[in-house]
Amino acid sequence: MNQPPVDFGAALRLASDAWEEVRRSPFVQQSLGAPLTRLPDLSFAEAARRAAVGKDLLARLDGIEIDRLPHDLALTLRLVRFRATTWSREADWYWTVVDPMGIGFFGLFLPTAYCGGFLLTTIRPALASFRFDSAGDLDRYLALIADYARLVDQMTERTVGQAERGIVMPRPQLAQATALVAGLRAQARGLWAVAPDRLGAVKGAGFLTEIGRRLEAEVEPAFDRLADALGGEYAARAPESVGIGQYPGGQEVYAELVRLHTTMDLTAEQVHQLGHERMARIQAEMKAIRDEVGFTGDSKAFLARLDQDPRWRADTSDGVAAVFRRYMERIKPAYASAFAAGPNAGHDVAPLPEALQASMTFGFYDVPKPGRPVGLYLFNPANLTKTSLFTVGSLTYHELIPGHHHHLASQQENRGLHPLRVHSFVNAFNEGWAEYAATLAGELGMYPEPEERYGRLAMDAFLTCRLVVDTGMNALGWTLEQARAYLRANSAMAETEVRSETIRYSCDIPAQSLAYKLGDGKMLEYRDRMRARMGPRFSLPTFHAAVIDAGALPLPDLDWHLERETERLLGTR
Repeated sequence: MNQPPVDFGAALRLASDAWEEVRRSPFVQQSLGAPLTRLPDLSFAEAARRAAVGKDLLARLDGIEIDRLPHDLALTLRLVRFRATTWSREADWYWTVVDPMGIGFFGLFLPTAYCGGFLLTTIRPALASFRFDSAGDLDRYLALIADYARLVDQMTERTVGQAERGIVMPRPQLAQATALVAGLRAQARGLWAVAPDRLGAVKGAGFLTEIGRRLEAEVEPAFDRLADALGGEYAARAPESVGIGQYPGGQEVYAELVRLHTTMDLTAEQVHQLGHERMARIQAEMKAIRDEVGFTGDSKAFLARLDQDPRWRADTSDGVAAVFRRYMERIKPAYASAFAAGPNAGHDVAPLPEALQASMTFGFYDVPKPGRPVGLYLFNPANLTKTSLFTVGSLTYHELIPGHHHHLASQQENRGLHPLRVHSFVNAFNEGWAEYAATLAGELGMYPEPEERYGRLAMDAFLTCRLVVDTGMNALGWTLEQARAYLRANSAMAETEVRSETIRYSCDIPAQSLAYKLGDGKMLEYRDRMRARMGPRFSLPTFHAAVIDAGALPLPDLDWHLERETERLLGTR
């Protein structure tokens, strides 16, 4: 029986409409080269609007047989379904979790390091590169200051609204949040300051004075209102217990977040058990290395020895940066054996902004931007100058090359992708690739010393701990101290990191940390399957191109893509 023709016009309109929603983001606008003219909207009204967009797209997708479309368009519509499904939930989830960056990175409370703090930090490069070419640019900059105050006030409004619904920040997180808000307030004047020489020929009489006036009249009072909202009765109501599961609807939302961040149909209990099983394997491998070097003590004793070894220490920010750069140089000769091409954008490291150093364990990767065509890993010098750096090799390859920087910069530069996929963020893919890359680095010989291989396993153990403690605190009733005890027993983390990481999982961005080790496991599984099917025709560059050139995808869709790509390469499709 003849099938009715596929409506290609409807499929293309769907992709276009989804892209129009993505490009509303001020950060996407920046990456497209447009000047920053507004900041994100964190209101319930905006969440409801985006939810309506998501539901409309899903209803229209139901009328299209995606798998009958050309391969590339089918991949784009599969990504539309993933994004639209996430958008469709935003109003229902708003008072429990919110996505400040608009990329599916849901946080419990806005005044926290990885949620609102991360959002406010991402504004910094745009302000530093803001161009003053005309008098209108002066007005736009002043309008952004007012918009910044509005953004901080929306954090206050949601915080108050959550409390009215019985959702109050746990006491351990509250201390960090209070310090974060104070730090952001103190740095606001430096953030918005404009050196006179940046104005060039633009006549801005009184402009610099007006910046100070608006900061004093609008921004600083907004931070004060947020600080006040976190004190008094709010602080008195703050629970000692942690985890999203203690809040109204929290268990149900967490179950959905597990599926969102892993892109797999897994329960919290299944993830928890996978973590325990993986940890047993890692600990056995770590013991084998201790035996190899003739060390008779346990893991904690070995870590103590590494901590005292000057080969793995640096006591200044510049010294830490030099260690990262050493690993960056090391992989260059081996790069061509695994990748046919890399991104044009360069990469480097820099210290994390001071306001975030008390709340972030390691740091984060920041993609190339107009005015700064280099991807940066922003590392936390406050932590890394006080601990052994034997894990920095693994961290370098996760964050930069061949990890996040290779993937994200390549995706930005890929002119063959639909723009929706150029600007795609899928946590399981992004973090799964980065962890796969750190494992690949070992296969390429980047950890020649036993201590470096131990460092890779220590990072593996740390990320595997997340599978256990994230699910433990958010779904299985674990206390904060129970999670910290597990991390102390099974990771190489310093006590300050143990404390900040457990707050991150239980009070900041629940379930996000599950993507790393579940994602890399799938990448390795897909590679093994392609190698088995292609035999001598398989190569690492071919596999890596198939994964990276499609852009970030949910893992089931990556699986679908790689199956068909393998058939194409074999000439059977």
